[in-house]
Parts: sequence; structure tokens; C-alpha cells
Amino acid sequence: MRKVKVFAASVGQEFGKSAENYGDNLMADLLRELFSCEPVYVKESEAELLGVGSLLDIYYKQHHKDKLGFLHKRPWRTLHVWGAGFISSGTEALWPQQLVIDAVRGELTKARVAPERPVALGDPALLLPLIWPKKVTSTAEVAIIPHFVTYQNFVSRYGASLPKHWKILNLLGDPKQITDQISSSDYIVSSSLHGLILADAYDIPSCWMEPHGELKGDGFKFIDYFSCRGAPIAGPIDFETFLSGFKHGVRDGAASVPSPERMSALLQSFPFR
Repeated sequence: MRKVKVFAASVGQEFGKSAENYGDNLMADLLRELFSCEPVYVKESEAELLGVGSLLDIYYKQHHKDKLGFLHKRPWRTLHVWGAGFISSGTEALWPQQLVIDAVRGELTKARVAPERPVALGDPALLLPLIWPKKVTSTAEVAIIPHFVTYQNFVSRYGASLPKHWKILNLLGDPKQITDQISSSDYIVSSSLHGLILADAYDIPSCWMEPHGELKGDGFKFIDYFSCRGAPIAGPIDFETFLSGFKHGVRDGAASVPSPERMSALLQSFPFR
């Protein structure tokens, strides 16, 4: 099995030493199951692949005060970008390696890193149904997916007062178990981008929820994904407004399943075969 050096954002100081965020945790299963590759998680300057996540500006945010120093540090190395995007507007994709753009998350990222080239569009998480089929039996009427940094705030505020058959998902945990919980739900309301992406992947109606706390970035990653989604999405909406509307029969938020052509292009763009 080919080994690929991957960078992924981490909740702690080193990836894998503590429970990781769902989106950042997906690359291992995608690489193993779809491409027979084994991920080796490394620090930013040693990586050869950026995949799932808002990763393109993470090195810039940490090192932009020393642009000339790190831009010429390892020009002989290449760093492949496969489905990643920016977390903020106004930042740059500056890395000590030479970037090779194979696929990006959305049209807005493409405009910033590959405006003149045809590249595949889409978050690799959209490919999850290929390895983990949708659960047929519903286990929740509504699955609520707070961003992991606001999870405790949401649970403290609403955990004891939700309608029966609703559940709150914690994104810090095993990716397959979380995916199974999402795919077996009837409706998704999420302040996490990957909650909304998975709703589309598994053809589940969804609504974009306002976060219950401050998140990194300025919302660019949401607009970036929506730019190639194919249909508008409801929200962002306050959860209490959503709850009131849902009780009165409001069911906005049809899924936008990616086309087979888009999924094929994303698969074919993977650089390590």
C-alpha cells in the first residue's frame, strides 16, 4: 500500500493524539478505501497532500510575516491540493512547497488558485457514500450538528428540551459512526460545513444553522462550497427560529446531490495512483 504524506488540521498539538474533528479525520478512510493509500500524517512543511478541509491558508496564517523565508524553503517539493479550500477571504495559499492544484472545494477557491485552468470541484467528503452506503433505517427525525467548538454550548442550552427522536451529534469521534448517524437521519440542521456536505452526499434535506459561539474564518468556506452546490441552501438560521418553524410544518432545505460527472471528475483528479 502506497504511503502518502498528509497534512490535516488537528484539535491538539499533534494529529491523532486526541479526538479529531470529523472533517479533518476523513482522509484516512478515503485514501485507504478508494485509492489503496496509507496516510502518514506530517507537519505542514513535509506534506505532499492537502485533502478534506479548509487548509489552503493555514500555513500562511502561521508564517505570513516571513513570506520570503518560507516561499523559497523547499521549491523542489510538490504539495498536491485535492479538494481543499480556504477558511477566510483575503488570505493566500503560500506554502514552502510548490502547489499542484488537482481539485478544490468550490468556485471561489478555484478563482484564487487556478482561475485559468480546468480543475475538479468538490469536497472529497462527497465521495463517502462510495465506501459507506446510506443507512436505510431512520434513527432520527432531525440530526443537529453543531460545529465541534460550539458543541458544549449547544448541548447546555438545548440538550434537555429537544423533541423526541431528535439527536445532537458530536463531531469529535469515529468518522464512520458519525457518518452512519448522519446518513440514517431524515433531516440535518448544521453549523458545521461537513454536516451540510454530508446531507447533500446522502440526499438528506438540510438547513444551515447559525453557530452558538465564535468560529474561525469569516464564512468563506460555506460560500465556497455553496458556489458549486447547484442549488441555494436555507440559512443561516437561528436554531430557535428553525425549531419553531419545524414544529409548524416548515421543511425548507432540499438536498443537492452532486452529479455523477462531478463525482467522477473528483475521483479521477486524485494525484496518487
